[in-house]
Amino acid sequence: MIRPILHAVIRRFERQFDYDAAYMHEILDTSIPAFFKLVLAQAMNTHREGVPNDALFAARIAAVRFEDCGPCAQLVVNMALAAGVAPAMVRAIVARDVTRLSSDALMGLRLADAVLAHESTDDARADVLARYGEKGLVTLAYAIAATRIYPTMKRALGHARTCERLRVDGETVVAAHAAA
Repeated sequence: MIRPILHAVIRRFERQFDYDAAYMHEILDTSIPAFFKLVLAQAMNTHREGVPNDALFAARIAAVRFEDCGPCAQLVVNMALAAGVAPAMVRAIVARDVTRLSSDALMGLRLADAVLAHESTDDARADVLARYGEKGLVTLAYAIAATRIYPTMKRALGHARTCERLRVDGETVVAAHAAA
């Protein structure tokens, strides 16, 4: 009884973001408890306190590009645009054009890069704490960690696809390789 309703919710999400969520349908068909755990992971991924969208989505895009799943990266780009991040800023984040990034986007990108490269995060963390405080640091940590869940799940289930070009507001942008 609940499966048809949940499949409808997934289809609405697919339409909203022009995204193929076949892996979500597969998880739901396999196990309702497993599907609800995936939904709980989404709650972590949507947490936002104390940081502007430029920083948040720079961290998310860096994390998803590191995991190298093109459809996931396109989804995060579409979510950034829906959240009001300027298309020019999203293009700069995707291309990793640091000369065009806002200071907030650069801060999110720097922290994500350090985390993903398993390098010292001391300087990036100090900058984030100085500008956004503890709540901002937690938000960016969640953004980096939670964004990586989906490409990892999709790869394990056989649904991940690599992509080198992303669409931003009707324009194709060559996606720079993740720094890490």
